[in-house]
Amino acid sequence: MIGAGNGTKVSVTSIDCQPTRNIITVLTMKNKSAAPKAANSEKAAALAPRYLALLLGGVCVMAGLDAALLRLNLPAPVTGAHLVALHGPLMLAGFLGTVISLERAVAARRRWAWVAPYAHAVGMLTLLAGAPSAVGKGLLLVGALGLDAVYLYILRTRAGAVATQIEALGALSLTLGTWLWLMDKPLETVATLWLEFLIFTIIGERLELARVAFIGKVEGRVLGLCLAVLSFSALSLVWVPAQILAAAALLALALIMGYHDVARRTVRGSGQVRFAGAAMLSGYFWLAISATVWCLYGFSGAAYDVVIHTVTIGYAISMVMAHASIILPGVLHRRLPYHPLMYLPLGALHGGLIVRVLTANLGGLSWQVGGAVSIAAIVLFLLIAVTRAVTAK
Repeated sequence: MIGAGNGTKVSVTSIDCQPTRNIITVLTMKNKSAAPKAANSEKAAALAPRYLALLLGGVCVMAGLDAALLRLNLPAPVTGAHLVALHGPLMLAGFLGTVISLERAVAARRRWAWVAPYAHAVGMLTLLAGAPSAVGKGLLLVGALGLDAVYLYILRTRAGAVATQIEALGALSLTLGTWLWLMDKPLETVATLWLEFLIFTIIGERLELARVAFIGKVEGRVLGLCLAVLSFSALSLVWVPAQILAAAALLALALIMGYHDVARRTVRGSGQVRFAGAAMLSGYFWLAISATVWCLYGFSGAAYDVVIHTVTIGYAISMVMAHASIILPGVLHRRLPYHPLMYLPLGALHGGLIVRVLTANLGGLSWQVGGAVSIAAIVLFLLIAVTRAVTAK
């Protein structure tokens, strides 16, 4: 018994230690052996919501690709007219909306931020299951508003960088488009705003990751062009010719981003750096093609198909491939090592899109083949990415 000095007594039980070890060493070793187990349990609990959200987003993308096959009049694992009608929303609001909101929720580090990715995923899957349209669309609107709240929080609590402001414009575009869809406006009206959600989000990410290349006047020009694209798109809801102005601003945006991005230099490197540079430059090329077609031929008929898919497949999916090795470790704490095999889905993606664009007016077998090759490229890249991430140390 040892007096503690305050009237209490502490009992100490002797420990028979080896001559080379004292009691402090023994206790330290016990703590070290227990700490990794506790840390691993806490890490697994923290990552579980992220994996679940990503899984739900994965269900959306697979359903969206199934619907794409049906729209191409090709055999698909699951059939149904309801599924065909949801192809665009599944890919844009369901998959990309969930994944982008997930990445932002992780960055915000607030529990309420998880409303955004889960509302997008659950809302889209609710529509897929045949629930009342207002329920699913309402959940999607909740997800979009949740993403708006995340960006407002980031802008208020951290430096209000131009990149974050541009990403917030993208979230605003998503919210406006989703609200219009809830009001039963046609998807052709909603689509331009959803596309701008993808475009602005990716541009903001590029300004964050390669800020040195854009710092100064270039950042201001990019922000101004993004504001112009969104403003003219909103104006086109009541004055259709404003679409031409929006497309012209988008073309200028694609050119200025492609010219100043470090991808023009990193594509000369090797390994992962070269692959990412090639994917990004390809994305800027397709964004410029999309803006040009939109400006010259409007947003209907064959031009509608070209504009939609040059942005979603040529631009957005290319950028996802380029940044997957950066995004995945930040969100799921899993490495995604580069492998030269990744060039196969990247090349197939753009090869199939070239065929699809060139045969957009013709339709027929060539148009179907082009679309099918792009779908296969997306599935192949997902398989490679999952395999590399699971097997990485």
